[in-house]
Amino acid sequence: MSLAWAAGAPGEGVILPAGWIGTTEQWAQGLGIALALLNLVVLALAWRRLRRADDTRPAHALLFIGLLVLPIVVIFFGYSQGMTGMEAVRACGGCHAMTTHVADLQDPASESLAAVHFKNRYIRTDQCYTCHSDYGLLGTFSAKIDGLRHVVHHVAGSYTVPIKIAHPYSNIRCLTCHAGSQKFMKSDGHPAELQPQLVLGQESCLTCHAPAHTPKEAKR
Repeated sequence: MSLAWAAGAPGEGVILPAGWIGTTEQWAQGLGIALALLNLVVLALAWRRLRRADDTRPAHALLFIGLLVLPIVVIFFGYSQGMTGMEAVRACGGCHAMTTHVADLQDPASESLAAVHFKNRYIRTDQCYTCHSDYGLLGTFSAKIDGLRHVVHHVAGSYTVPIKIAHPYSNIRCLTCHAGSQKFMKSDGHPAELQPQLVLGQESCLTCHAPAHTPKEAKR
């Protein structure tokens, strides 16, 4: 059976079987573009019918599809894929101020906390988003609002380097994955008397596990 590399795709570096036809994300993007083009064709046909036909009822049907139905579908695809795309590492690396953080994350020689998690695939995908979002619906919403705020700062140039985290890093983000695991529970660095303090956030995980990032800061 012939195999192919998934270059640049989610799961990059994974050998994929012959007949690979892309990810759900790639198909959704392609379908969204196809529907947007179809919408333009429908509107063009409606315009021609309005100009040439005495009976405009067929044109009204085309306008209903082109001005209401298809735009709603395209907006849905755009919104769903845009919000999902914000979770990818490439989205975080799209801003000049964060390129060095992403470079450190993906550097096999780096021993920063982020790089260790990335190169060992402790987090399978969307490593930045997973570590910088809180648990639950409100955590997801808050993380994406923060992402939009970061885009605004990037576009306006209203940021300073070196980049610093806005709020102290919450232990809950670490414990979402690690709490209850045997490696966490039985580690000499997590004695039973310390674990309640970690859960309550009275002692930061980063006290022992820092630095989270070791970027070579880029100049503005």
